[in-house]
Amino acid sequence: MAQIGGYLSPAEHLEFKRYAAQFQLKDSSLANLLLARELRLRRLSDLKASYLRSTPLPQRSRITAHQADAAVKAAFEAQAREAGLSPDQAAAIVFRAELGERWLERSIHIRS
Repeated sequence: MAQIGGYLSPAEHLEFKRYAAQFQLKDSSLANLLLARELRLRRLSDLKASYLRSTPLPQRSRITAHQADAAVKAAFEAQAREAGLSPDQAAAIVFRAELGERWLERSIHIRS
């Protein structure tokens, strides 16, 4: 099974887990949804300036999406390269962007 993951600060990691739990999702399920969305929207280059940051090694936690199809991982890696990012950096950007934008939360409330 292919994996795509990104490193967040401990506070961001906790916030991501809590955010996922609001929708009865595991963090890996939310990560998969957000990565699938990114593959379609192709916003990495636009998000990079606002959400790219490094967290010191001992102070970071990983969110991992498990992909059944290795082609998804390859497509995400290619998109990350196009934006001048590593796959880990790109995934972290996508996760941080959702914490700021709350796309899923707004989508559900708009449609409820």
